[in-house]
Amino acid sequence: MPFGFGEQWIKAEGLVVASREIGSKALGTWREEWVVEVHAQDGQAFRSPIKWPFADRDFFPVSVGETIKIEYNPKNHDLRWDKSDPRTNMLAKTPDAEKERQDQAFDDALAGRTPVATPAAPAADGKTGLEFQFAADGSPAPGQIQNVVGAVISGQMRTIRGKADELLATGTHGTAVITSASPLGKTVRDINPNADPSRLNDPMWLFTVEVSVAGENPFPAVFGHRVPLTKLASIAPGVRLAVAVNMANRNNEVAIDWERSPLA
Repeated sequence: MPFGFGEQWIKAEGLVVASREIGSKALGTWREEWVVEVHAQDGQAFRSPIKWPFADRDFFPVSVGETIKIEYNPKNHDLRWDKSDPRTNMLAKTPDAEKERQDQAFDDALAGRTPVATPAAPAADGKTGLEFQFAADGSPAPGQIQNVVGAVISGQMRTIRGKADELLATGTHGTAVITSASPLGKTVRDINPNADPSRLNDPMWLFTVEVSVAGENPFPAVFGHRVPLTKLASIAPGVRLAVAVNMANRNNEVAIDWERSPLA
Protein backbone atom coordinates (compact mmCIF):
# COMPACT_ATOMS: atom_id res chain seq x y z
CA MET A 1 0.00 0.00 0.00
CA PRO A 2 1.37 3.43 -0.85
CA PHE A 3 2.37 5.86 1.84
CA GLY A 4 2.80 9.62 1.73
CA PHE A 5 3.81 12.07 4.44
CA GLY A 6 3.42 9.36 7.06
CA GLU A 7 -0.17 8.59 6.09
CA GLN A 8 -1.57 5.39 4.64
CA TRP A 9 -3.36 5.65 1.31
CA ILE A 10 -5.40 2.79 -0.13
CA LYS A 11 -6.28 2.41 -3.80
CA ALA A 12 -9.97 1.99 -4.65
CA GLU A 13 -12.57 2.94 -7.21
CA GLY A 14 -15.11 5.68 -6.69
CA LEU A 15 -18.31 6.89 -8.33
CA VAL A 16 -18.55 10.63 -8.99
CA VAL A 17 -21.98 11.64 -7.66
CA ALA A 18 -21.91 15.47 -7.63
CA SER A 19 -19.82 18.47 -8.64
CA ARG A 20 -19.71 22.23 -8.17
CA GLU A 21 -17.61 25.22 -9.15
CA ILE A 22 -15.42 26.90 -6.54
CA GLY A 23 -13.14 29.91 -6.57
CA SER A 24 -13.26 32.91 -8.89
CA LYS A 25 -12.82 32.99 -12.65
CA ALA A 26 -12.01 36.71 -12.46
CA LEU A 27 -9.16 36.08 -10.02
CA GLY A 28 -7.96 32.98 -11.85
CA THR A 29 -8.71 30.69 -8.91
CA TRP A 30 -11.70 28.95 -10.52
CA ARG A 31 -11.75 25.19 -10.02
CA GLU A 32 -14.21 22.38 -9.51
CA GLU A 33 -14.69 19.93 -6.69
CA TRP A 34 -16.51 16.64 -6.69
CA VAL A 35 -18.26 14.27 -4.29
CA VAL A 36 -16.99 10.72 -4.78
CA GLU A 37 -18.60 7.59 -3.32
CA VAL A 38 -15.92 5.06 -2.39
CA HIS A 39 -16.35 1.41 -1.40
CA ALA A 40 -13.62 0.76 1.15
CA GLN A 41 -11.73 -2.50 1.67
CA ASP A 42 -13.74 -3.22 4.80
CA GLY A 43 -16.93 -3.28 2.73
CA GLN A 44 -18.21 0.07 3.96
CA ALA A 45 -19.11 2.87 1.56
CA PHE A 46 -18.50 6.54 2.24
CA ARG A 47 -18.63 9.83 0.38
CA SER A 48 -15.97 12.53 0.51
CA PRO A 49 -15.12 15.66 -1.47
CA ILE A 50 -12.05 16.04 -3.67
CA LYS A 51 -10.86 19.20 -5.40
CA TRP A 52 -9.27 19.94 -8.74
CA PRO A 53 -5.49 19.61 -8.18
CA PHE A 54 -4.44 23.26 -8.25
CA ALA A 55 -1.01 22.95 -9.91
CA ASP A 56 -1.43 19.71 -11.86
CA ARG A 57 -1.50 20.47 -15.60
CA ASP A 58 -1.81 16.77 -16.42
CA PHE A 59 -5.25 16.48 -14.82
CA PHE A 60 -8.37 15.45 -16.75
CA PRO A 61 -11.58 16.76 -15.10
CA VAL A 62 -14.27 14.16 -14.41
CA SER A 63 -18.02 14.11 -14.90
CA VAL A 64 -20.87 13.05 -12.65
CA GLY A 65 -21.59 9.36 -13.24
CA GLU A 66 -17.99 8.38 -14.00
CA THR A 67 -16.22 5.63 -12.08
CA ILE A 68 -12.59 6.54 -11.45
CA LYS A 69 -9.56 5.29 -9.59
CA ILE A 70 -8.99 7.04 -6.29
CA GLU A 71 -6.86 6.76 -3.14
CA TYR A 72 -8.31 7.22 0.32
CA ASN A 73 -7.02 7.61 3.86
CA PRO A 74 -8.80 5.00 6.04
CA LYS A 75 -8.43 7.18 9.16
CA ASN A 76 -10.32 10.24 7.99
CA HIS A 77 -11.65 9.28 4.52
CA ASP A 78 -9.66 12.04 2.81
CA LEU A 79 -9.30 11.44 -0.93
CA ARG A 80 -6.57 12.09 -3.45
CA TRP A 81 -6.28 11.41 -7.18
CA ASP A 82 -4.72 8.15 -8.32
CA LYS A 83 -2.16 9.28 -10.90
CA SER A 84 -2.12 5.83 -12.48
CA ASP A 85 -5.67 6.38 -13.80
CA PRO A 86 -5.66 7.46 -17.46
CA ARG A 87 -9.19 8.79 -17.00
CA THR A 88 -7.88 11.59 -14.77
CA ASN A 89 -4.18 11.84 -15.66
CA MET A 90 -3.14 12.41 -19.27
CA LEU A 91 0.33 11.03 -18.58
CA ALA A 92 -0.90 7.73 -17.15
CA LYS A 93 -0.41 4.70 -19.37
CA THR A 94 -3.64 3.08 -20.51
CA PRO A 95 -3.59 -0.70 -19.78
CA ASP A 96 -2.91 -2.75 -22.91
CA ALA A 97 -6.33 -4.44 -22.87
CA GLU A 98 -8.16 -1.15 -22.50
CA LYS A 99 -5.98 0.49 -25.15
CA GLU A 100 -6.82 -2.35 -27.55
CA ARG A 101 -10.54 -1.94 -26.79
CA GLN A 102 -10.36 1.81 -27.37
CA ASP A 103 -8.50 1.36 -30.65
CA GLN A 104 -11.06 -1.18 -31.86
CA ALA A 105 -13.97 1.05 -30.81
CA PHE A 106 -12.36 3.98 -32.62
CA ASP A 107 -11.86 1.98 -35.80
CA ASP A 108 -15.41 0.62 -35.63
CA ALA A 109 -16.85 4.11 -35.15
CA LEU A 110 -14.78 5.51 -38.02
CA ALA A 111 -16.01 2.72 -40.30
CA GLY A 112 -19.63 3.23 -39.21
CA ARG A 113 -19.92 -0.18 -37.60
CA THR A 114 -20.98 1.07 -34.17
CA PRO A 115 -23.13 4.24 -34.26
CA VAL A 116 -23.39 6.19 -31.01
CA ALA A 117 -27.07 5.37 -30.73
CA THR A 118 -28.68 2.48 -32.56
CA PRO A 119 -32.33 3.02 -33.57
CA ALA A 120 -34.69 0.51 -32.01
CA ALA A 121 -37.70 -0.98 -33.78
CA PRO A 122 -40.47 1.54 -34.60
CA ALA A 123 -43.30 1.71 -32.10
CA ALA A 124 -47.01 1.88 -32.85
CA ASP A 125 -46.81 5.68 -33.01
CA GLY A 126 -44.13 5.48 -35.69
CA LYS A 127 -41.38 6.81 -33.43
CA THR A 128 -38.33 4.88 -32.41
CA GLY A 129 -36.38 4.40 -29.22
CA LEU A 130 -32.62 4.60 -28.81
CA GLU A 131 -30.41 1.83 -27.47
CA PHE A 132 -28.41 3.65 -24.81
CA GLN A 133 -24.74 2.71 -24.53
CA PHE A 134 -22.99 2.27 -21.17
CA ALA A 135 -19.22 2.23 -20.73
CA ALA A 136 -17.52 -0.78 -19.19
CA ASP A 137 -17.50 0.94 -15.78
CA GLY A 138 -21.28 1.38 -15.85
CA SER A 139 -21.27 5.12 -16.62
CA PRO A 140 -23.01 6.57 -19.68
CA ALA A 141 -20.79 6.32 -22.76
CA PRO A 142 -19.52 9.68 -24.07
CA GLY A 143 -22.16 11.65 -25.94
CA GLN A 144 -25.05 9.39 -24.97
CA ILE A 145 -26.99 11.79 -22.74
CA GLN A 146 -26.78 14.66 -25.22
CA ASN A 147 -27.72 12.30 -28.04
CA VAL A 148 -30.84 11.04 -26.30
CA VAL A 149 -31.95 14.52 -25.19
CA GLY A 150 -31.60 15.74 -28.78
CA ALA A 151 -33.61 12.79 -30.10
CA VAL A 152 -36.44 13.43 -27.65
CA ILE A 153 -36.59 17.17 -28.27
CA SER A 154 -36.64 16.61 -32.04
CA GLY A 155 -39.48 14.12 -31.67
CA GLN A 156 -37.47 11.19 -33.05
CA MET A 157 -37.57 9.19 -29.82
CA ARG A 158 -40.36 8.07 -27.54
CA THR A 159 -39.81 8.84 -23.87
CA ILE A 160 -42.23 6.41 -22.29
CA ARG A 161 -42.19 2.63 -22.72
CA GLY A 162 -45.21 1.41 -20.81
CA LYS A 163 -46.89 3.07 -17.86
CA ALA A 164 -44.92 3.86 -14.74
CA ASP A 165 -47.94 3.06 -12.56
CA GLU A 166 -48.10 -0.47 -13.98
CA LEU A 167 -44.40 -1.01 -13.37
CA LEU A 168 -44.73 0.23 -9.79
CA ALA A 169 -47.45 -2.39 -9.27
CA THR A 170 -45.70 -5.33 -10.94
CA GLY A 171 -41.96 -4.61 -10.96
CA THR A 172 -39.11 -5.48 -8.61
CA HIS A 173 -38.76 -2.79 -5.98
CA GLY A 174 -35.47 -1.27 -4.88
CA THR A 175 -33.59 2.02 -4.70
CA ALA A 176 -31.65 4.09 -7.19
CA VAL A 177 -29.03 6.82 -6.85
CA ILE A 178 -29.21 9.57 -9.47
CA THR A 179 -25.96 9.90 -11.44
CA SER A 180 -27.32 12.50 -13.88
CA ALA A 181 -30.64 14.19 -14.62
CA SER A 182 -31.46 16.38 -17.61
CA PRO A 183 -34.73 18.14 -18.55
CA LEU A 184 -36.04 16.98 -21.91
CA GLY A 185 -37.90 20.14 -22.83
CA LYS A 186 -41.25 18.32 -22.86
CA THR A 187 -44.13 17.82 -20.45
CA VAL A 188 -46.44 14.89 -19.88
CA ARG A 189 -49.01 16.75 -22.01
CA ASP A 190 -46.60 16.60 -24.97
CA ILE A 191 -46.11 12.87 -24.55
CA ASN A 192 -49.59 11.75 -23.57
CA PRO A 193 -52.33 14.39 -23.61
CA ASN A 194 -54.78 11.79 -22.23
CA ALA A 195 -52.79 11.25 -19.04
CA ASP A 196 -54.03 12.07 -15.54
CA PRO A 197 -54.91 15.82 -15.72
CA SER A 198 -53.02 16.46 -12.48
CA ARG A 199 -49.82 15.34 -14.21
CA LEU A 200 -50.11 17.05 -17.58
CA ASN A 201 -47.82 19.96 -16.65
CA ASP A 202 -45.14 17.76 -15.05
CA PRO A 203 -41.87 18.07 -17.00
CA MET A 204 -40.15 15.05 -18.51
CA TRP A 205 -36.53 14.41 -17.51
CA LEU A 206 -33.88 11.95 -18.62
CA PHE A 207 -32.33 10.06 -15.69
CA THR A 208 -29.24 7.91 -15.42
CA VAL A 209 -29.08 6.05 -12.13
CA GLU A 210 -27.38 3.24 -10.28
CA VAL A 211 -30.05 0.77 -9.18
CA SER A 212 -29.90 -1.58 -6.20
CA VAL A 213 -32.35 -4.45 -5.73
CA ALA A 214 -32.14 -7.40 -3.36
CA GLY A 215 -29.94 -10.26 -4.53
CA GLU A 216 -28.33 -8.32 -7.40
CA ASN A 217 -25.19 -6.28 -7.82
CA PRO A 218 -25.89 -2.56 -8.45
CA PHE A 219 -26.44 -1.83 -12.14
CA PRO A 220 -26.86 1.31 -14.29
CA ALA A 221 -30.07 2.37 -15.98
CA VAL A 222 -31.29 5.20 -18.20
CA PHE A 223 -34.92 6.20 -18.73
CA GLY A 224 -37.25 9.12 -19.30
CA HIS A 225 -39.63 9.93 -16.46
CA ARG A 226 -41.96 12.68 -15.35
CA VAL A 227 -40.97 14.82 -12.37
CA PRO A 228 -43.79 16.27 -10.25
CA LEU A 229 -43.49 20.05 -10.03
CA THR A 230 -43.25 19.77 -6.24
CA LYS A 231 -40.20 17.48 -6.54
CA LEU A 232 -38.11 19.51 -9.02
CA ALA A 233 -36.01 21.20 -6.33
CA SER A 234 -34.93 17.82 -4.94
CA ILE A 235 -33.54 16.39 -8.21
CA ALA A 236 -29.74 16.26 -8.20
CA PRO A 237 -26.92 13.74 -8.57
CA GLY A 238 -26.55 11.62 -5.44
CA VAL A 239 -30.24 11.76 -4.49
CA ARG A 240 -31.75 8.35 -3.65
CA LEU A 241 -35.07 7.30 -5.11
CA ALA A 242 -37.55 4.51 -4.46
CA VAL A 243 -38.02 2.64 -7.75
CA ALA A 244 -39.51 -0.42 -9.40
CA VAL A 245 -37.70 -2.23 -12.22
CA ASN A 246 -38.61 -4.60 -15.02
CA MET A 247 -35.69 -6.99 -14.51
CA ALA A 248 -36.08 -8.34 -18.05
CA ASN A 249 -35.06 -4.90 -19.31
CA ARG A 250 -33.45 -3.53 -16.19
CA ASN A 251 -31.22 -0.94 -17.87
CA ASN A 252 -34.16 0.92 -19.41
CA GLU A 253 -37.44 0.16 -17.63
CA VAL A 254 -37.41 1.87 -14.25
CA ALA A 255 -40.31 3.67 -12.57
CA ILE A 256 -39.89 6.19 -9.76
CA ASP A 257 -42.23 6.02 -6.78
CA TRP A 258 -42.67 9.76 -6.23
CA GLU A 259 -44.82 9.24 -3.14
CA ARG A 260 -41.76 7.82 -1.36
CA SER A 261 -38.99 9.73 -3.14
CA PRO A 262 -36.55 11.19 -2.49
CA LEU A 263 -35.41 8.82 0.26
CA ALA A 264 -33.64 10.13 3.34
